[in-house]
Amino acid sequence: MKTSLLIGLVTASLSFLSNDASAQSSVTLYGMMDLGVQYLTHTNAKHDSTVGLQSGNVYPSDFGLVGREDLGGGYAAVFRLESGVNLANGAQQSPTSFFNRSAYVGITSPYGTFTLGRQYKIMFDMTVYYDPTFMAQYSLLSAGLIPQTSGVTNAIKYKSPTVAGFSGEAEYSFGQEQPGHMAAGTYMAAGLDYQFRSFSTRVVYEQTRGSVAAPVDTSSQIDKRFSAAAKLRIGTATLFAGYLNVNGALHLSPVGNMYWGGAFYQITPAFGLSASVEHYQTRQELGNPNWFILEGTYNISKRTSLYAFAGYLDVNGGRNFTLNYLDTTSPGNLNQTGVIVGIRHQF
Repeated sequence: MKTSLLIGLVTASLSFLSNDASAQSSVTLYGMMDLGVQYLTHTNAKHDSTVGLQSGNVYPSDFGLVGREDLGGGYAAVFRLESGVNLANGAQQSPTSFFNRSAYVGITSPYGTFTLGRQYKIMFDMTVYYDPTFMAQYSLLSAGLIPQTSGVTNAIKYKSPTVAGFSGEAEYSFGQEQPGHMAAGTYMAAGLDYQFRSFSTRVVYEQTRGSVAAPVDTSSQIDKRFSAAAKLRIGTATLFAGYLNVNGALHLSPVGNMYWGGAFYQITPAFGLSASVEHYQTRQELGNPNWFILEGTYNISKRTSLYAFAGYLDVNGGRNFTLNYLDTTSPGNLNQTGVIVGIRHQF
């Protein structure tokens, strides 16, 4: 059924494109296929290690459809449907949502873009280019910059145009939309970005309310996050730095402060190297863990790249932290070392 649905969507999209070319419409099928081999130590309390295939190491493996229809006067209708896939076994990334990464429709205009549906959080939108690893599996996601998931459902988002170097985003999610629990699962966020020549900086504030899963109701509890980040390009090198404060009673990740810094260097047109350090200073006696990450990427072509990661997690008295953010089982208070080598292809 799922395969038939996808084939039907593609067929309908291509038919729409060919029959309505006069309206200057376009529908594009795109995707990223990323698969590698990971070696990771201390994957449980027994100090065991694991070796195996890992999907989506640099970028999530996914495919989708993006469309646009020119409405005239600088206005256009837009949509995106994007689904994550685990290349190691061919399964959906999410067992409950086919288009688990994006599913939205909206209008873009000279005054900005409004979209409705399942969309990325603003903390993700406005941080991915302030992380030397671009939110890989060893990245700021490991430290819990964005807890749970990078996307929200039932959301309305606005993205402004860039004016004098400034641009912004605002987003609100209606959450679970349960009668009698209007606040349950709601999300709101706003961010501002500024770019001037080779320097850019951004600030983001977001808050998330707890959910209702009978008999537990945490909708009165809030997770609050404020983050500031900056980067500076010097020749073929880029320097990164950032800060995150986590507060509130919901505790999606420990209350405290996170700091990060790093650099990316384009050694040759085909080969790039990045290094980053992350430190989480908790205020709940959960330790002060540190992450050290190295990444190298070699571009075989414009669409295909080889990559390698090396990472080390120093838990520093902490618990419930991991090196790879997709690993749901914490080794407790054990340090971790990980290595990933793989290939990714974009279409």
